[in-house]
Amino acid sequence: MGALEELVAKAGGCAVIDGDFATQLEALGADINDPLWSAACLIARPHLVKEVHMQYLEAGADIIISSSYQATIPGFVARGMSVAEAEDLLRTSVKLAVEARDEFWKSALRKAKPIYNRALVAASIGSYGAYLADGSEYSREKLKDFHRRRLQVLASAGPDLIAFEAIPNKMEAQALVELLEEENVQVPSWFCFSSVDGKNLCSGESFADCLKILNASKKVAVVGVNCTPPQFIEGIISQFRKQTKKAIAVYPNSGEVWDGRAKRWLPVECLGHKSFDALAKRWQEAGASLIGGCCRTTPSTIRAVSKILKGRAGH
Repeated sequence: MGALEELVAKAGGCAVIDGDFATQLEALGADINDPLWSAACLIARPHLVKEVHMQYLEAGADIIISSSYQATIPGFVARGMSVAEAEDLLRTSVKLAVEARDEFWKSALRKAKPIYNRALVAASIGSYGAYLADGSEYSREKLKDFHRRRLQVLASAGPDLIAFEAIPNKMEAQALVELLEEENVQVPSWFCFSSVDGKNLCSGESFADCLKILNASKKVAVVGVNCTPPQFIEGIISQFRKQTKKAIAVYPNSGEVWDGRAKRWLPVECLGHKSFDALAKRWQEAGASLIGGCCRTTPSTIRAVSKILKGRAGH
């Protein structure tokens, strides 16, 4: 049994993923109005990155995701850094998560009630579009060239998992699967797509076509969706259950919508009378093995999810 399967079993059949990084960094006083987004804190305020990891661990997260989603070598080089410095920052993103996990676990072992699991660290890899959102045309080979060195560096930095997040289309999924094989990456990976309608990827391509690619790869341990409105999640899990035998991960956004004109988040209207944690219980019952939150979710969200999924009285 691998580390991920063991963790899911210890968590009662459903492991808890952490929540949004950017929202919590802002709550701690970080300014992430930056092309590098949360990854800017790797340069200027790494202690805040570690603090956010700690807060999610305390909330009951079984898996914490590194702050490298928006961290790319070209992005750091554009800030005047050398390639070597950029690669060091990628390693730092994993190192901070691992340090937080290890320190937290040592502390948890000293307590009488073993209410936590030893968390796993997932190294986040965002899509090409997350780096260059200008509608540029690109090929599968260009995608592999873009991702190759970042994948090499992050995979060698000591994570337990590689998390490919918010994958927008079939071409990028294909390129990343091929890259895992070409680089013979030994770290298990998960692939999470994003969707705006609950039926297809953001590109309009079907989940089924993409899952065929992932099902054929032994390097892919988990498939799922993130950064997707919560009202679509139960239906997506039902689709995935019919189309894959791999473990399913879901970590949707809060349901809030960004109003670009007013520069503010509009309140959640899509959940009806159900809270995020109550929906998480339904997602577990529908067949998800890993559940957490994406944009605008917080440690309090994850604490509530952990409590309801694990039947705890809270901590």
